[in-house]
Amino acid sequence: MKEDDGTGPPNRELYALLHLSPEASDEEIRRAYRQWAQVYHPDKYQAPHMKEIATENFQRICEAYEILSDENKRQIYDIYGMEGLNSGLELGPKLNKVEEIKEQLEKLKRMKEQQKMSALFLPKGSIVANLSLPEFLDGDGIMRGMAMASAVQSQLSKSSSLSLSGNLGVEENSGAGAASAVFRHQIASDSTIEFMGSVGLGSLIGVQMTRQLSLHSTATLGIAKSFHDGSINLSNVWTRQLSDTASGNIELLLGPQSSIGVGWQKKDQNTSAAGEFGTNSFGISARYTRRFSSKSHGRIAGRIGSAALEVEVGGGRKVSDFSTVRMLYTIGIRGIFWRFELHRGGQKLLIPILLSRDLNPVLATGAFVVPTSIYFILKKFVFKPYYLKREKQKALENMERTATQVQEARKAAAKAQQLLENVANRKRNKQQETGGLVITKAIYGNHKAVKKGDELRETNDELASQVLDVTLPLNFLVNDSGQLKLHDGVKKSGIMGFCDPCPGEPKQLHVEYTYHGERYE
Repeated sequence: MKEDDGTGPPNRELYALLHLSPEASDEEIRRAYRQWAQVYHPDKYQAPHMKEIATENFQRICEAYEILSDENKRQIYDIYGMEGLNSGLELGPKLNKVEEIKEQLEKLKRMKEQQKMSALFLPKGSIVANLSLPEFLDGDGIMRGMAMASAVQSQLSKSSSLSLSGNLGVEENSGAGAASAVFRHQIASDSTIEFMGSVGLGSLIGVQMTRQLSLHSTATLGIAKSFHDGSINLSNVWTRQLSDTASGNIELLLGPQSSIGVGWQKKDQNTSAAGEFGTNSFGISARYTRRFSSKSHGRIAGRIGSAALEVEVGGGRKVSDFSTVRMLYTIGIRGIFWRFELHRGGQKLLIPILLSRDLNPVLATGAFVVPTSIYFILKKFVFKPYYLKREKQKALENMERTATQVQEARKAAAKAQQLLENVANRKRNKQQETGGLVITKAIYGNHKAVKKGDELRETNDELASQVLDVTLPLNFLVNDSGQLKLHDGVKKSGIMGFCDPCPGEPKQLHVEYTYHGERYE
């Protein structure tokens, strides 16, 4: 079972410490506290070093219980964590009642939301540079045209936002531009209204309302008046959620260019697909994208209609946390194209290159095979070694930076396991006698190190330092009925006897166990 190490679930450490779900009842909290107190109470140990270990862990248990058993403190902890408790938010004559604490927390929460919204400013933009190889070879210059678009969105309040956008396009000796504004307001929990206007090419003014008809259906109705020819345009869009990963829509446009369109989209963790049919140009389009890894993806698309007949294939790669590059190859009745794309944040740079207007078989094959071959060669001999080297360097830097923290955490985990040992072994023996659940081996840590196996970890100190043997604490957590429950929303590194052996890295828990005499993992 994998566990990504992003920011992780907030304010859950105390729940992990008592091995509780964040939704645990008061009775479950009391029961968990009694169970852990029986193990870690200092009076149970005579040896000075054992008593010292027990005292340290017992204090942690008591602190967790004190906070989670107090309704007021638990509410503050769930929202703001230990920082909220240490700030004195739970103290004072004005915050003695549950209702008053709730009111104060909601007030602070609203203030934070307002600060966040006031700082929210979302810019987006794109630049398209159209290049032509045939025109360049004819001596007319390589640039066919250029288009630029920019948009910003600002959250005016919790329910209102304003978007401003503009675009400018130039092709050969002609050009055009437009500027538009959209004001969006949420008038109810299930309804929004938008007022829009634009000047320049295609000047218009309009209003649009969206309403959620049911849990899975949404309808949008709009009306707009064009200043160019004075026409009135009506639009109606129905959207329906077909499944957890798929949705469909029907669009009806009434005006000088009336049309009906039907669309379908499906998206899950690794794939996305979409299809459209419209009567405007009597065309059908389809697109399929496949994610090969966390950093690379491939795409194939096709369009057929009265004005288009083409196929597009290509792929992209994430080169940083905010940047993605993509190359696409298109062949159709308009000619043979390459298209290069750079996406960074909300900005896009698109460079379509017309290679030939004629469908020359040799050129079409070469335009696809040559860049594809170059990419795979560079990927294998340049990009992949570079990224592996960079990731390894980052991991080493992270290990050096957190070495002291990990060493202390390992010592604390070892001490906690030392006190759990007697009870864990007793539980294990009982389960063996009844043919119940027995954890024979459990490893927690860096998912790559876990997958390498015991033999490699034994010969590689670096791998061994990124995992922790948690067989003993898991046997302790098996209940009398032979069940082991690990709660959702709680990081395993916070469980007693566990620790985080590799901060910042995705982790995995690998468990080998027997049940009714059969081996599993």
